[in-house]
Amino acid sequence: MRVAIIGAGNSGLAMAAHMSFTENKVYLWNRSEDNISDLMRTMKVETTGVLVGEFQLELVTTEIEEVLSCAKVVLVTTPATSHQGLARIMAPYLTDEHIVILNPGRTFGAVDFKDELFKSGNFNNVQILETQTIIYTCRKLSQTSVNIIALKRDILISSFSGVDLDEVLRRIPDELNKFYKKAESMVETSIGNVGMILHCAPMLLNTGWVESEQQFKYYREGISRTIASFIEKVDKERQEVAKLLNHPVISAKEWMRHSYNIDCETLYDCIQNNPSYEEIFAPQSLAYRYIYEDIPYGLVPLESMGKDLGLPMTHTEMVINLANALLSKDFREMGRTAGKLHFDYKQLMKGVTIDELEAENIKRS
Repeated sequence: MRVAIIGAGNSGLAMAAHMSFTENKVYLWNRSEDNISDLMRTMKVETTGVLVGEFQLELVTTEIEEVLSCAKVVLVTTPATSHQGLARIMAPYLTDEHIVILNPGRTFGAVDFKDELFKSGNFNNVQILETQTIIYTCRKLSQTSVNIIALKRDILISSFSGVDLDEVLRRIPDELNKFYKKAESMVETSIGNVGMILHCAPMLLNTGWVESEQQFKYYREGISRTIASFIEKVDKERQEVAKLLNHPVISAKEWMRHSYNIDCETLYDCIQNNPSYEEIFAPQSLAYRYIYEDIPYGLVPLESMGKDLGLPMTHTEMVINLANALLSKDFREMGRTAGKLHFDYKQLMKGVTIDELEAENIKRS
């Protein structure tokens, strides 16, 4: 099958190699040529870890029209900060035949992406799906190589209410369906977003260490028992939101136990017992996706919908406030909120439909 990979970062290279390994034809796009110049020359991705080899790509380009004309299955691997911009530049070329999968959508990525397509004048029946997380625990080693540390199990995937998800998933590579698990609701993928739990507070609470020149293991050393206990309180608020939306989600601890097939009693134990985390070192700056993606596109919409549903969201609010204070930013202004996404969070109990978003956009235009 022909697949387009959007983004040449950690997961973009991993997914490109994985899809090539399983005999799909891979067309890779990246916004900046500076980050893919070597890849454009070699046309191959080299992998280490759980997948070892060198894998051929069909095309590497900065021209979005080229990859969208070649492939109808579009796998977006960029941070959520890029979703709106990608929707705008893809809008002229996406047709009824395209399937766009956000890997991951973070919190309500599919809604944001579809809303932006409508704003850009694309009212085609483009199927937009979002996953709960990425398939890969991986780290990019160079422009042409990536270390795939682990492959996660049962990655939840969802779309809008009323979409025949089984039919859509039959149109993507069989290999992906070995890892994806159909969710009943977008709540399960969006509120099931555990990145905002594992990334935001630990980064902020380790600011001094992050900004020092001393390298440390992000999970193993950066998440102490005290920090793990605190992020479990944020996680509990996440679960309370999902429960009020009639689609309960599992805790970060249970997610880790299942995704990585490890045995542990507490979140701290899960982190310490996860062999995939042994090789992951912390960023050396707060200007990283753990903050600039996971707060505005994770915690901000979580807090927004939680308060809309009458929950205090005390610990979630605390993390956002700390980020605002440390970095002199307004992450709430930057992020996805109920008003910006043009739907009522309470309606998630019955599901977000494409028709509702389309009607809202027509009314606004």
